[in-house]
Amino acid sequence: MQDLRLEDNDRLLRAKVETEEDLWALYATIRPGDVVFSRTSRELRGDGGGSRRKAMTLGVRVKELEYQPFTNRLRIRGVIEASPKELDLVGQHHTLSIEPGMDLAIRREDRWRAEDLAELRRLSEGATYRALVVAVDDEEYAMALVRGSGVQELAEKDLRLPGKDQPEERERVQSSAMSEIARQVRRAIAEHGVHHLIVAGPAHWKEDLAALLRDLEGSGVRMLVDSTSYGGIKGIYEVLRRDVVKEVLRDAILMEELEVMDRINSIAARDPDLLVYSLDGVEEAVLHGAAEEIVVDSGLIRSPDAETSQRTLQLLDEARRTRTKITVLESKHPELRVWISSFGGIVAVLRYRMRRE
Repeated sequence: MQDLRLEDNDRLLRAKVETEEDLWALYATIRPGDVVFSRTSRELRGDGGGSRRKAMTLGVRVKELEYQPFTNRLRIRGVIEASPKELDLVGQHHTLSIEPGMDLAIRREDRWRAEDLAELRRLSEGATYRALVVAVDDEEYAMALVRGSGVQELAEKDLRLPGKDQPEERERVQSSAMSEIARQVRRAIAEHGVHHLIVAGPAHWKEDLAALLRDLEGSGVRMLVDSTSYGGIKGIYEVLRRDVVKEVLRDAILMEELEVMDRINSIAARDPDLLVYSLDGVEEAVLHGAAEEIVVDSGLIRSPDAETSQRTLQLLDEARRTRTKITVLESKHPELRVWISSFGGIVAVLRYRMRRE
């Protein structure tokens, strides 16, 4: 994200959205209560009963944000706070649709802090790291794009190979299928600007596909071959948990968050008394200076319930004052979503065991 500028005594942040990753970073950073200014259009009714759509700049106080990874659009819903005077739109509801190439400004009444801007840049840069993962076996294959903001499934298909009692026909169909998968991989690499390719599967299947793609290594794409129990989507998610993939994607936010989950789970198994969860539990730990690390669902920060959002933000501000490490979970990985929800959206690792009533 380029051209980040602070104005109005650090209350107004101006930015230019350049990529889809920037949209995801904004989604993770903008809070309910912020006012977002952007070019938009709105249907206006005329005196004669007709209507027309008019382009304008509006300032919308945020109530809700909507962003699905890989959709190239961030929707910001709220109430109009600033509009052209002659249109008298203040107080009406409106949805801003933000896309790459657009300029916007975000006003935050309690000012933008240095850590807010650092987090915005980190999310924008981290989400750009990309890898393509392909998992294949004798029944199916799948291909997915992995980056900081999540996993996008690009293809999934049954191979429908003839039975082993027809070896020649089976070999012919297998060879054709592998060639087609290789063509799809090359197309995806070109379309998505992939940095790494990971080919996975059981037995010889991964090696057969990798052999058709070896020449990619000469064009700057690093290829890794890894064994999994399955092909298809199950194989994709299996390989994402492997240490070799975490090393390849060590700068990607998704991988960082999966590692946080694994670390917390390890503590839960080893010494569960060193964990507290829910807003009530974590608040108590922070107030006693007992929280060493906090992991929080970004959904609590952006909660449509103003009290929940404000309470979470105040808790995190207090945690920063006690030098507590904070991780905000942003990616849409389904396992992460279920996991953090099981803690009520927030969990803390303690510096010492607290007395429980």
